[in-house]
Amino acid sequence: MSGRARATLAAMQVTGFDERHVVHEGIGANSVVFIYEGGDAFGTSWSVDSLLLTDTDVPHVLGWLLEKLTRDSCWSLGVVLDPEHPTAGSDLTVAWIVGADLLNADPRRLDPEERLLAEEMLARRHRVTLA
Repeated sequence: MSGRARATLAAMQVTGFDERHVVHEGIGANSVVFIYEGGDAFGTSWSVDSLLLTDTDVPHVLGWLLEKLTRDSCWSLGVVLDPEHPTAGSDLTVAWIVGADLLNADPRRLDPEERLLAEEMLARRHRVTLA
């Protein structure tokens, strides 16, 4: 993530557009979910389940997360941009929707934006309900 410009809330722009410019709509998508557990103690890493969810949509993924998550877990959710039909062995291009793949990184090597994102992921623990 370092060295690459990323949108921040302060830089977000909201622009109306003509819906006729939507030239293709797909039903469903493929997602990546990382579920992190543990890792609170100094010097320990997070245990992570890396999961590929195919042919689904965000409401179904969020419902599935509601059933799957334990109270002490953190999670991140991304949409698979490439390939169109991923498998467990595919190299994936992911756009993160919630969180990112940061919790097992050395905090001293995170840039300020990555550190803030990791802190936000940890802050969601125990306080967020998906229902």
